Amino acid sequence: MNNICQQKLITSVQVMKLSKNNLGMVVGKLSTPKACFHVFVAFLVIVFFTGGGSRDDIQSLLLLRPLAILFCAYALTIKTQEQWKGRMFPLYIVGALFVLMVVQLIPLPPSTWVELPGRQLFADIADIAGIEQPWRPLTLSPSKTLNSLFSLAVPMAAIMLYLNLDREYRRRVVPVMIILIVISAIWAIFQVIGPARGPLYIYRITNLGTGVGLFANRNHQAVMLASTIVMLGWYAGSLKPTAKHVVLKFYASIATIFVFVPLIFITVSRAGLVLMVPALVLALFLVFYGNYRPGTTSRKRGSKHSKRKLFSVRRVVLAISIMALVGMVVLSILLSRSLAFDRLFSGNDVDDLRVQLLPTLFTMMKEYMPWGSGFGSFEHVYKIVEPQELLRPTYLNQAHNDWLQYPIEGGIPAILIALGACGWLALRFWTLAKNWRSANPAKYRALMCFTVILFLLAASTVDYPLRVPSVVAVFSLLVCIFDDAIRSVQRRDINQR
Repeated sequence: MNNICQQKLITSVQVMKLSKNNLGMVVGKLSTPKACFHVFVAFLVIVFFTGGGSRDDIQSLLLLRPLAILFCAYALTIKTQEQWKGRMFPLYIVGALFVLMVVQLIPLPPSTWVELPGRQLFADIADIAGIEQPWRPLTLSPSKTLNSLFSLAVPMAAIMLYLNLDREYRRRVVPVMIILIVISAIWAIFQVIGPARGPLYIYRITNLGTGVGLFANRNHQAVMLASTIVMLGWYAGSLKPTAKHVVLKFYASIATIFVFVPLIFITVSRAGLVLMVPALVLALFLVFYGNYRPGTTSRKRGSKHSKRKLFSVRRVVLAISIMALVGMVVLSILLSRSLAFDRLFSGNDVDDLRVQLLPTLFTMMKEYMPWGSGFGSFEHVYKIVEPQELLRPTYLNQAHNDWLQYPIEGGIPAILIALGACGWLALRFWTLAKNWRSANPAKYRALMCFTVILFLLAASTVDYPLRVPSVVAVFSLLVCIFDDAIRSVQRRDINQR
């Protein structure tokens, strides 16, 4: 009997060792640089096809957010201290927001909760109804704050997965984002060609009849198209002359920019139109001063003849690009959809409402300081102070100004987190400005990232793009790429001293 027990014990130990070895082999295969990149790409594809809207009742979020948490677990499992060291500040910002939202969900004793700004109305209602004051969290809408908490899984997973990438694969991140946004643009073309309520519109509540692509809101699509123009300009200029199919990639990038210009008009978005102008200017700058110039493949860079020829070709490319872009804009206005151009100079009810909302938003900010009303609670707390003259058949679920809605919901703690993030960005940009003379192509990558970051922050003054999972994923990745580019610029500058 003892021999049988010993044999079973030995067999169990062997099975456990074999399982452990198999698990180690699986983890080893999933932690290779190539596997990390494939997982990263799979995550971005999932985000773009399921996270194009900001509403909390979008059914695809039931799939996206649990998967994002699983991707976070995967990233933590294979992480290495060397890869993450010194590059975690963007993750710290997301973590700070996570902690703040958790704090907002912690129940407080009635005596403490009643003393918080903006809570007296709810305390009076309970007293009138004869209900004993319960323990309640700081947020005035716990379900909405919980939704905001889970929404952080997407940017957190994007950052973690990026931090695990090797340097070789980090260079492919921007092209992957460009490809996904190009897919969204092609999707938008078929939406415009097809029926206004066709099956290509992914979301139930959307701008039917316009080219929203993989997004629910036309403004978010247009802002991403304008931002991608800058990415395309950088990509075309950053190509190595010895790269495979370099000529095809260069002219395909330029051609894609020409396609995006009329698409921005088709979306009928003024935010997209406003951002398109600086995007085109910067794209031309990045192409003109980039690493790749047409005609450099067979010539040795550095000779007088080469420099003279390069300069001539660049001038021709720049002149043709400017004329072509101007022509595309004129044709888009005259022959395509001039509605977006008309909206740029004419007001409407939505724009009037945004202006009329400002005094109410400032009142709400003052009312709920210093702790805020709770992330995601704006839709409910706005109804408390909604002026009679602003009543509409529709309801206002967002303030359409995240720079004001953010402090209303998060209070002073949220403002401090935002100031820390903005201060870090400003310091990193100052580092770029000081080292600009360095002959490092990474400075153009940093400039591209910083510009797109500014575009998304500027769009947040009249909208809420950073509440869209796919947009916030792109934003988070660009912040990480910007940081890596600045580090590369610093290393080159130190080496040249």
